[in-house]
Amino acid sequence: MKRFVFLFFLLPSICSFADFVLRDGKLVEREEMATESVQEHYSMVIKHFENGEWRNLEKEAIILIKNFPNTPFARDATYFLGVAYYNQDDFEMANIKFTDYLTRQATPKYFEEAIQYKFEIAEKFRDGARKHVMGFKTLPKWMPAGSEAIAIYDEVISALPHHELAAHSLYGKAQVLAKNEDFRACIEAYQTLIRRFPKHPLAIESYIGIGDIYLAQSRSEFPDPDFLDLAELNLRKFRSSFPGEEKIAVAQGNYLRMQDHYAGSLFETARFYERTKKWGAAKIYYAKILKSYPDSFIAKKSRERHEILEAKLKQHEAKKAKK
Repeated sequence: MKRFVFLFFLLPSICSFADFVLRDGKLVEREEMATESVQEHYSMVIKHFENGEWRNLEKEAIILIKNFPNTPFARDATYFLGVAYYNQDDFEMANIKFTDYLTRQATPKYFEEAIQYKFEIAEKFRDGARKHVMGFKTLPKWMPAGSEAIAIYDEVISALPHHELAAHSLYGKAQVLAKNEDFRACIEAYQTLIRRFPKHPLAIESYIGIGDIYLAQSRSEFPDPDFLDLAELNLRKFRSSFPGEEKIAVAQGNYLRMQDHYAGSLFETARFYERTKKWGAAKIYYAKILKSYPDSFIAKKSRERHEILEAKLKQHEAKKAKK
């Protein structure tokens, strides 16, 4: 009975070894053995690529790479293996293969194509695509990949610093950093895009993005007036670089919301003093709002309260004079 149980548990291993053969002192999967010349296997790789047969392309590319590793065909097959993984939505493995392809030769034939795929992978990760648990292809794709997206964007920016893809990579990187609330690095990415591509449509979005970040910082951190000054400077540069641009209104709206946020805390303080009949102190705070944040939405309310308090203070002074 014990012998039967032992054989029962050993059976899967025996069956799995049946798919391997001994070659050059190593166990090799039977499916991965070359059955034709390297040229014929490469022709099959190209055929599967042209027909969009991604699973077959993966298998054929692996055969070629494993059996003819030192040939130019194997180097190109690494690129096609990356394409196969990408089209099967295994973006992590695709990125690994494109990196292998780009780093193992001085002048890769499919250089720009591989960089384009890398950019698309970063975009997929930014949009929520996941990577494998612990990096193992056989394990589920459950892990977030935001940091991988940033690393890939940096690779694209480094490889093609003045290319259209670099502009989109800087913007994508800034978006991921904003989501991670890494505000300083996010603003740096936006500003790099503006400096390097000053008239690009994404420069417009970057000016707006910078304003969004300053607004977020003003709401999440202690109300530091420096954020408002920086937002105003960003708005001035936006107007100077893109005069007449309709989207300046969006940046202007963010700037006014920032003013409103800062004015709001002063307004609450003024209202407190007003409720406790310390009208002189309340008037000072309303006056500060009118001076510092004249364009804010709260400025209108502050002006009304300021005028009411002035009238009350005059009446109070008149009564004191009669006495």
